[in-house]
Amino acid sequence: MVNTVVVAVVLVIGGGLTVMAGVLVGQGERRYAGQLMDRYADDATSAVVDQVGDYEHTLADLATALGAEDEPTAARFAAVTSNLNRQRLPAAAGVAFVAAADDDGVAALQAAWRDRGATGLTLAPHAPVFGTEHAFVVLERSFDGQSAATGRDLSEAAEPIEALRMARVSAAFAISRGYVLLRDRKLPEASRQRSVMLVQPVFGQTGGAWDPNRFRGWVVLGVRGTDFMTDTLRAESRGSVRLTLTEHDGTIQRVIASAAAGTPRDAGPELDRDRILEIGQRTWQLSVTPTDRLLSATDRRMTALTLAGGVVVTVLVAGLVGTLTGARDRAVSQVAAATLALREDIARREETESRLRARESELRHLALHDPLTGLANRALFWERVEHAFATHQRAAQTFAVLFVDLDGFKPVNDRLGHTAGDAVLRQVADRLRRATRAADTVARLGGDEFAILVEQLAAPGDAGIAAHRIISAVERPIEPIDGVPPAAAELPVTASVGVALSGDAVDVDDILRRADTAMYAAKSGGKGRYVVGEA
Repeated sequence: MVNTVVVAVVLVIGGGLTVMAGVLVGQGERRYAGQLMDRYADDATSAVVDQVGDYEHTLADLATALGAEDEPTAARFAAVTSNLNRQRLPAAAGVAFVAAADDDGVAALQAAWRDRGATGLTLAPHAPVFGTEHAFVVLERSFDGQSAATGRDLSEAAEPIEALRMARVSAAFAISRGYVLLRDRKLPEASRQRSVMLVQPVFGQTGGAWDPNRFRGWVVLGVRGTDFMTDTLRAESRGSVRLTLTEHDGTIQRVIASAAAGTPRDAGPELDRDRILEIGQRTWQLSVTPTDRLLSATDRRMTALTLAGGVVVTVLVAGLVGTLTGARDRAVSQVAAATLALREDIARREETESRLRARESELRHLALHDPLTGLANRALFWERVEHAFATHQRAAQTFAVLFVDLDGFKPVNDRLGHTAGDAVLRQVADRLRRATRAADTVARLGGDEFAILVEQLAAPGDAGIAAHRIISAVERPIEPIDGVPPAAAELPVTASVGVALSGDAVDVDDILRRADTAMYAAKSGGKGRYVVGEA
């Protein structure tokens, strides 16, 4: 009787421990799945922001190049868009220049653009959905194999004309609401995609400065939603999640596109992730939900193995207790000790692995980045330039290296101290990041010297545009934020920039030497300017 009671007690205790261990292991697998979802959501959000940022920088460069002309021409448009394609602008249907005219000005607009090289242009007015102004596609470069749709009137649809007006009024980059591109409405229903149009206004110059009163038109880029999700975001999902991009228009939500390599699974709201993006004067929501691949990857069968192992151990212990009543206490103690040791070992291993991964990432970042500004350091910048030599030579493309030296920084250190000087350097570093594309590399070489790698130039003159943008960003008054004292705003800091094009440069050392020489020439020539170096 005693043996039966003891065996029953052992079975009850062993079964309880087994179930508890199974629950704990299951919760651990669930937490791991949640961590993966957080990482995928962050990676996908960064991919959306970076890709739209690349689109925006490309349109801004085109608008700058066309606005710099007294009158934009078809030849100039063809030149500045010649290096653009689907590889550089994933999911883009094509880039176009759009001009505005009211009913009485359609014929004059057509004649003017025919004189500027658009010889076959025939404008096709459509009744505008808003007001009386038309918006005609006068120049276009197609990326999807469809013929260019010059002459089309975008005012026949509410979504593009709304985005054009928004960009013109705000003088800033804008994105339309989702809709089917006019060029795609002739396709079969199954082949149509919800898309968006990205818009950058083009203004002329007065006295060397951009004049908002000299409006020339818009540079627009049609981006197909499903292609955008597939080409840009699927790599970030690694086939483990479903990505859905939704636009918020007041209280109305519309799905733009979605992509998933696996089969979506409803795993409960605790594994769903949503990210809100404010971009191009629009509000988007990126929703990330798990697929069967993620749930299969995170289900390591540990719960089943734990339960099976617990059952085996419990039965063995119960059998041993039943036959060896005298050794009951020792057997129970050994099982408890073994279970505790196993849990502690698993915890120690997980903690050690976590520390090693964190330390490895930290050491690599410290080795390749400037500790003050977080920018790339000299070693990483050298590697990026070396890589650019290899890739651009194969593709017959041009890149540029810009050396930036701050003018007027020494008085900041002398008058306000090195702590204030460091804060100013961090603010300048942040401006350089914002003034460059996400694909460009910004590095701090030491002291008040910076370097920038600008890859895949559409034309050699784009390096000068980039240098001008950097000079304009740096010369703004220093803002008294993030540790910068108010007195720093009274000390002007400008930038002298040396530009070197890859062109006939021999190697990394050669192009860096040219950029350095050009930078000193800029400082000698009056500072606050840029000089393009020669061989």
